[in-house]
Amino acid sequence: MKKNEIKGLACLASRRWWNAAGTRAIKTLAQAAIGALMVESIWHVNWQELLGIVLVPAIASLLMSLAGLPEVEKENGKKG
Repeated sequence: MKKNEIKGLACLASRRWWNAAGTRAIKTLAQAAIGALMVESIWHVNWQELLGIVLVPAIASLLMSLAGLPEVEKENGKKG
């Protein structure tokens, strides 16, 4: 493995990875929130349930980012 290659848990030490993965997780959280709010009227939403509903996909997004992020790999000189 090359010195500048970020794979698996080694990515957790990279500020670039956290920036890209965090951005993806926030976008996923926002998309889930919009979807949940479309189902319920904004005035009848249980906000605690909504928080639980949107956190699950955001956490899943972070976990999926461990497999690799095209933005980070592209910056490290990988093709893809």
